[in-house]
Amino acid sequence: MPPSISVESTTLKAFFDEVALLLGEDNISRDHSHGALTGVLGQTTYGDAFSKADTNLPAGAVRPKTVQEVQEIVKLANKHQVYLWTVSRGKNLGYGGTGPVVKGTVVLDLHRMAQIVEINEEYGYAIVEPGVSFFDLYEEIQSRGLKLWPSVPAIGWGSVVGNTLDRGFGYTPNGEHSQSQCGMEVVLPDGTLLRTGSGAMTDNTTWALYKGGFGPNLDGLFFQSNLGVVTKIGIHITPAPEAYATVEVDVPLESDLVPLVGTLSDLMRRSIILNSPSIANIFRIALTSEKPEVLCKIGPYMRADSCVPYDLLEKIRVEQKWGFWRAYFSLYGSVEMLPALKATVERAFKQAVPGVQFSYREWAGSPGVAISAAEDIKTEVVPHSGIPTVEPLGIVDSRGERGGGHICFSPVIPPSGRELYDWYLTAKKRTADAKFDFFADFHVYPRYVIAIDLVIYTMSEEERLYELYRQLMHDAGEQGFMEYRTHINWMEDVASKLDYNNFAFGKFVQILKDTFDPNGILSPGKSGIWGTGQRL
Repeated sequence: MPPSISVESTTLKAFFDEVALLLGEDNISRDHSHGALTGVLGQTTYGDAFSKADTNLPAGAVRPKTVQEVQEIVKLANKHQVYLWTVSRGKNLGYGGTGPVVKGTVVLDLHRMAQIVEINEEYGYAIVEPGVSFFDLYEEIQSRGLKLWPSVPAIGWGSVVGNTLDRGFGYTPNGEHSQSQCGMEVVLPDGTLLRTGSGAMTDNTTWALYKGGFGPNLDGLFFQSNLGVVTKIGIHITPAPEAYATVEVDVPLESDLVPLVGTLSDLMRRSIILNSPSIANIFRIALTSEKPEVLCKIGPYMRADSCVPYDLLEKIRVEQKWGFWRAYFSLYGSVEMLPALKATVERAFKQAVPGVQFSYREWAGSPGVAISAAEDIKTEVVPHSGIPTVEPLGIVDSRGERGGGHICFSPVIPPSGRELYDWYLTAKKRTADAKFDFFADFHVYPRYVIAIDLVIYTMSEEERLYELYRQLMHDAGEQGFMEYRTHINWMEDVASKLDYNNFAFGKFVQILKDTFDPNGILSPGKSGIWGTGQRL
């Protein structure tokens, strides 16, 4: 179970009293019961929204609106020895939401810091604060009539900053958010304000353009870490193309995952496909199909302590003429390029996978005219044109009870398809044996795959879910893989896998933590990082 921190009630009261003088009483919560952004069930409580346990409950929350207020709060936390858990908007629900690793921590909730500092259409970037959601950025771009397609993840209510810092991703060519980030502003644990890269020079106009700066690149220190509080980032944005096509590629056999992934990653390395393809399995295709006859067949199995049999899914696949796997991606380019890109993609897959099927939505475009996502495309199954949605949240209630949850097991795997298939067969069996459905949410990149086993569960299944998670972690470790990010309850376990040269990585990070945050006030336990003597 996660550890807890015991802070004297008088100490917490003194801290909250001083922060209230700074922010006003309305912008602090002296317990976890209110103040967070509204959740899926209308709740405004802090903690893990997808858990009935109280192991990750914070002691309260503070909600600054300015960088200066963050600086003062950090100083007050040092003064009172109160521990802070930083969230941008707290919408990373599959990994713990606003719940801290350590029970009794105070949430530093940055959702009121919602300023879009700049959007530059010519160069394709924005500078945003942590409270800016993907909806906010998209809607601002639309209101200005800018020819930009911002990358958004599957669920758009989260923070651009928070998602980026957790190495999250979206679906446009700039969808690898940690790589599209450029320039960062950070409040250090002592309240000092730092800007990275070119921003280290006052008024440098390439802060959001050139990531390198001069000397060491510091940005990476603040991804998935607790070495500072990030208050601004620059993020690169894809220009709207002249011509565009969304593509769905279905392959018939379970074993076709190998050539499907191998072909996709090869086309990405050759810059034919520019955005990250996502891959669904037959269960996910059936569950999200909205076909009454399909939902009727799987419905009796969509309940707690049950999973849909694969022989039934195979019958559905044959009846519907679907593939066992479906890849979603898009093609972006000029009017002249789009037909050639389509021909190249079809040739590659027809050579690699017998029985492959293609489905397109195509905008052939006009020379020199950018496609409008809002006016021309309007809706998409996967937001390849940057239109945010929250529709996928509905899956959490698909096991017959309102108020369910999901958790993501997310290892990083080489992109040939062979390693992914071997891992998948093991994880699929583990998931089915635990009486859950394997919901594939695989994301292909040129040189790796993020292979997400998205497990949907009811609150009554939480204990069994955690046992499954332990088994998945063990199996992946035996195969030489680890997660790219994880739920708050498993951060210590993932960090324990970083054992090269007698855990040299962790020892180095420990030196940084003790040097810059000697009181250990920022997000104790985040990614397995603690102050010396703080691990409980």
